[in-house]
Amino acid sequence: MGLVGVSSGTAAALGLKKTKNDTLPTTAYLLLGKGCKNFCAFCPQGTQNSGQRNFLSRITWPHYEWDVILKNIIRSAGEGKIKRVCFQVTDAPGNLEKLKIYGKKLIDAGIAVNSSCVVENKEIARELISTGFEKISLALDAANPQLFRKIKGRDWNQTWNCLQELNTAFPGRISTHLIVGMGETQQEMLEILFKLVKMGVTVGLFAFTPIKGTPMACRKQPPVDYYRKVQVARHLFAESKLAWDSLKFSRGKLIDWGLSAEKFTEILAPHYYQTPGCEDCNRPYYNESPGGEIYNYPRPLTFSEFKNTVIQTVKETKQEGVPDEEKILATYNRFSS
Repeated sequence: MGLVGVSSGTAAALGLKKTKNDTLPTTAYLLLGKGCKNFCAFCPQGTQNSGQRNFLSRITWPHYEWDVILKNIIRSAGEGKIKRVCFQVTDAPGNLEKLKIYGKKLIDAGIAVNSSCVVENKEIARELISTGFEKISLALDAANPQLFRKIKGRDWNQTWNCLQELNTAFPGRISTHLIVGMGETQQEMLEILFKLVKMGVTVGLFAFTPIKGTPMACRKQPPVDYYRKVQVARHLFAESKLAWDSLKFSRGKLIDWGLSAEKFTEILAPHYYQTPGCEDCNRPYYNESPGGEIYNYPRPLTFSEFKNTVIQTVKETKQEGVPDEEKILATYNRFSS
């Protein structure tokens, strides 16, 4: 039935290739298409970019025959290694039709399936959901209309209005992506995150990753303490533990969480720093190299890692200071037991 891209980590999880991985993906990530008619400035799949087409973010996506992929996903799911499948679909002719065909094969086999694709109207989403797709993602990526136009070359209002319409029509079934560190302020990122969470849209967070051959190849990744703030805010907004009005900013930078340092430490949880997105999505090392600074932990954190992330979260805010290690340990143990 044709060749389909498989993330390198997924290929290892499915037994299709041998690689050294300390953590394997729990979702099988598949790529439909090689090249995209859009020209997102961060993406090697963009039509005007010279990046290698076998890359998406920093990950390679080797191609395998669909029948081989299907057989190994069904086997791995039966062994409890793969929990679901997520299709990444480039905007190119024929890819949506392939998505429906391949997705139905998996759904008929009892596999949970999500997709990230360009959905231009409610009818396309309805068809995918009626086929059995659990989540449909329409990526915003950028945090404000100006960056959206500059980086993605498209109209923010069209995508935003479509996202709202889909979320109203299919509550709980729509997700989006936000990429941290593409030129927005912390206030802009947290504000759009707050709106999306309160709408009920599932938000997958990514740290900007420079890729050779793209217009943004020379841009640095965001400071990890900025990313930690966004990770934590996503959970606290969703759990109604943090009100927007309690946050204080100075020149677009978060300077006060609006809670005492003691209270803030108590409400943090280790899983806040694990990969944020849809259920079962851990996408190991999508934004970072093994051995480097980890933005999204693809597994439960150790106590040392949790303590470090807490320190990063409160950096340059009113809550910054020497953390009470006993209280952080008590919080860690409460969630790890």
